[in-house]
Amino acid sequence: MMKGYRDILRKNRNMLTGIGFVMVISAIFAVAAGYSLSWILNAYEAQGDRVRQLILASLGSVGMFGLCILTEYLGDLSLAWMQRRIKNDLRKMASQKLASLSYEEFYQKDSGAYVSWLGNDVDQLYTNAFEQLFQGIRRGFSALFAFVVMSMSSWYLGVAALILFVIQFTVPQLMNKAMERATQRRSQAMEQSVEAYKDTIMGTGIFYLSNLRQKVVERIAVSSDKAEQQIFLSNRTVCTVQNLLSLVSCNNQIVLTLVATFAAITGAAPIGIIFAVGNLCGQFFNGIGDAVKAVVSIRSTKPLWEKFELSVVKNEGAEINKPIDEITMQNLSFAYGEKQILTERDFSFVSGGKYAVCGESGSGKTTVMKLLLGLLPRYEGRICYDGIEQRQADVSSLYEQIGYVDQQVYLFQDSLRFNITLGQHYSEQEIWSVIKACRLQELVNSLPNGLDSIILENGKNLSGGQRQRIALARGLIRKVCYMVLDEGTSALDEENALDIEQNLMNRKELCVIVITHNLRDSIRKQLTRVYEI
Repeated sequence: MMKGYRDILRKNRNMLTGIGFVMVISAIFAVAAGYSLSWILNAYEAQGDRVRQLILASLGSVGMFGLCILTEYLGDLSLAWMQRRIKNDLRKMASQKLASLSYEEFYQKDSGAYVSWLGNDVDQLYTNAFEQLFQGIRRGFSALFAFVVMSMSSWYLGVAALILFVIQFTVPQLMNKAMERATQRRSQAMEQSVEAYKDTIMGTGIFYLSNLRQKVVERIAVSSDKAEQQIFLSNRTVCTVQNLLSLVSCNNQIVLTLVATFAAITGAAPIGIIFAVGNLCGQFFNGIGDAVKAVVSIRSTKPLWEKFELSVVKNEGAEINKPIDEITMQNLSFAYGEKQILTERDFSFVSGGKYAVCGESGSGKTTVMKLLLGLLPRYEGRICYDGIEQRQADVSSLYEQIGYVDQQVYLFQDSLRFNITLGQHYSEQEIWSVIKACRLQELVNSLPNGLDSIILENGKNLSGGQRQRIALARGLIRKVCYMVLDEGTSALDEENALDIEQNLMNRKELCVIVITHNLRDSIRKQLTRVYEI
């Protein structure tokens, strides 16, 4: 069994056991209701007042069907209750996988693909692995109880049902691999479609301003058709398997009905079994079919469980706990594929120093900082933190000491407070200290709920300069030893940019590394060193 599936079953075993019990009770009443139909026909051969016997049999049958419907209702409620917990667990598992990816692994996919993980893949896992499991339990026990009832009515029925069960169980096993491929094809198609939809929606403003609004419709239509083609192929496989099972089930029901009729004619079973056998056959073969479908469906989710499975990586790197006095980059070379970006360059950044890395766009400035942060591990040369080479270090421990403000600021659709603190606890004094340092007081005072006002998607209700100040505040509040600003004040007006940069330069304990293609002369004079690329 897939590890992720096993882990969730184990975590929720008490709840799942209770739901399984409800399903078994539901199966018992479903079979009892089906068999109760035989009481009506048996009343015809009863001794004494047959009308009275018929009325009692009818009332008993109605009562059984009432209990059957009630227990099915309770079973459906149980499944609805389970859905919330299981889907939350699935999304937690998917997000843990997402959080475990390295920087390079994460950016191999578009963010739309990860949205598809949390939406389409979670829905498919729940439906195919959990909902089908309990439907399979309910229907499987229905089949078992129906088999017991038929065997007690006539051994002919018992033997015939057993032989036909083997046939019905064996046929679908041949389709397991096809179902796995269908599940994988569907998952990939949904990932790609979400990526494409997101790409078009994010660029809708460009089409508006180019008077090409119809392109939005055209691109989404093309993306939809590509995805639906693959989903059709997946659904075709699923339909083939399900209809094959239905065909086998129907043939088996006909055979068993003939056997029941023969048993009644020969006196090997009561005549009422003919009336009940149609329902019992349905319970038995449909139950087997649904149980087998559940097994095939659960097995088909294997590619999705493998997608979410965490890679066990033993981190033997040394943690860098004490404040870093110096970061050195020696004989540093790096290439993106065939394109060489850096060749044997040297850099040195000392605690408390002020530095700038300058150069034209595409010269490799941002690459230098990503290398410093351990985001691009395939480099040549040495990157050392107080003598500890990056390849021997626990890179995650660096982020307690190094802050990075990207030129592409991202803000969460959450409160302003969250966008500064990222959910970590800081005192009001600490928060307002960085708000003042980044000149955010005016923004905070203008918002209806101050720090607790909600920022819209990626800060679209804010100016570029406001977003950049929030990103700076987010970095400063962590009290890091090194602060890297990748064009960190480029969206600010001259006065605000100078004010914030000067504030950073005055922090003696903070090593500031500015990445820019436009270094102001007033700041250049205060720098420890300028690296030109």
